[in-house]
Amino acid sequence: MIIVLLILATFVFAGTMIFSPAGRNRLIAIIISGLIIATSLIALVLNDNYHWGMHEVTRTQIQDLAPLKSKQVALRVQQLGTGSERVISYRVAAATKVSHTVTATTTTTKLTSGSPAQVQLKTTTWQFKNHLTHVLFSLGNTKTKIVQRQYLFTIPKTWQVVTVKN
Repeated sequence: MIIVLLILATFVFAGTMIFSPAGRNRLIAIIISGLIIATSLIALVLNDNYHWGMHEVTRTQIQDLAPLKSKQVALRVQQLGTGSERVISYRVAAATKVSHTVTATTTTTKLTSGSPAQVQLKTTTWQFKNHLTHVLFSLGNTKTKIVQRQYLFTIPKTWQVVTVKN
């Protein structure tokens, strides 16, 4: 919506500068449309760089785990490259399909021992503060930007984690 407002204000500004005769009405239209253009541009830059009009929302999801194949192969960890990045394959108790952790710079994974066997997924995203900022800055984009994603695996001592080397 702010893009539409910016385009309309630009047309009004240009049309007034080109077609309006000199006078007080022309000056008022130029000042108002110029302020709308400047305010829109500043708001777009602030929203893009500093998430102006947004706030962080954290959602925590806890799911029980089931072994991948047996208790000898409860989780599978695959190292990526030479760094600390890794993909952990796991299975949620309610599902038959194997799940994987997401590999991104915003994702952290941690393995701890304990009971019960579960994975805690904590996802922090940017969301709009109110309806006005949503209308102004959403630009048709319904996806929220992920700030941080944390996987915390709690594994019983009887389970084993298999590390796969490339």
